Amino acid sequence: MKKRKMILVCALMLSMAVHAQWRVGVTAGADYNTYTMDKQYESDWQMQGRWGATVGITGQYDVTNWLGIRADLNWTQKNYRHYRDRLPIEHKYFNDYLQLPVMASLSMGGEKLRGFVNLGVYGGYWLSSHREGYDMNIFTGKIYSFSEKVEFDSDRDQRWDCGFVGGVGLEYRFAKHWAAQVEARYYYSTTSVQKQYTRVKDYRYNNTIAIQAGVNYQF
Repeated sequence: MKKRKMILVCALMLSMAVHAQWRVGVTAGADYNTYTMDKQYESDWQMQGRWGATVGITGQYDVTNWLGIRADLNWTQKNYRHYRDRLPIEHKYFNDYLQLPVMASLSMGGEKLRGFVNLGVYGGYWLSSHREGYDMNIFTGKIYSFSEKVEFDSDRDQRWDCGFVGGVGLEYRFAKHWAAQVEARYYYSTTSVQKQYTRVKDYRYNNTIAIQAGVNYQF
């Protein structure tokens, strides 16, 4: 019995070793970010998602022909629009993040065309922020435009970000070592971008849908 178990384990490990391979690639696409907050007394403020861009590099280790471990390093914009209903006031925010999603990649299909699902977690860092738009001088009532860099406040801004990530996509292997992929991916943040530095709790979150395409080289 023990010999049979050892033979089965060895056969399984040999099968995994035969199929194991590394791949590296690049990705690029567009993303749509939504920004949520408890408006509390600011009931006339409205939030609207905005499109941005995402680019990155990816590495994956395929344990078998249906299971891989994937890690990406990507630059992703998490933009949004903040405006008032009854006043010509709007602020457009452009936020740049560096992210590292680590995921299990499950695939199925034929030799050329395969579907895949990615599931995992991600960590990120808020690199920079810029805003532009229109506001009103409360003393004169005049509307003015602005475009400025947003300076980070260590007491207010939470620059580290983490959460869950999942995606579905298709892969087409067009050459012996090359494959192209398209993927729809969702980043669900569990970290408020604003620290709770006042007595009134004010949680704010980014959640992002990315549509991306890429190519990878399989060793």
